[in-house]
Amino acid sequence: MAKAKRKKSPNADLVEVTRSHKDQILRFYDQVEHERPVILLDFQRMKIRSYPFEKYKSKIRKGSHAMLDEEYKRAVAKKKVLVLVWDSATRRLVTTRLRHD
Repeated sequence: MAKAKRKKSPNADLVEVTRSHKDQILRFYDQVEHERPVILLDFQRMKIRSYPFEKYKSKIRKGSHAMLDEEYKRAVAKKKVLVLVWDSATRRLVTTRLRHD
């Protein structure tokens, strides 16, 4: 995505890739739902991974724990899946949620 376009909507490309792979992400989530996972989508490799929430939380900076807790609680309360999209090329991390009916 061009830098000028990214300034206007800096993470639209990452959110869009999540939406375009929604079915795959949700099928993957269904297989690991019992682990209370967060889903990590690697934008560059187009790979989907899951981590049990507490295990993922233990790997990130302590300063990010509160934000992750809040995002996860919101997702669970609304029956949504928490998806973290990582773009290693631009070093961006976006948190989004997908409806899981």
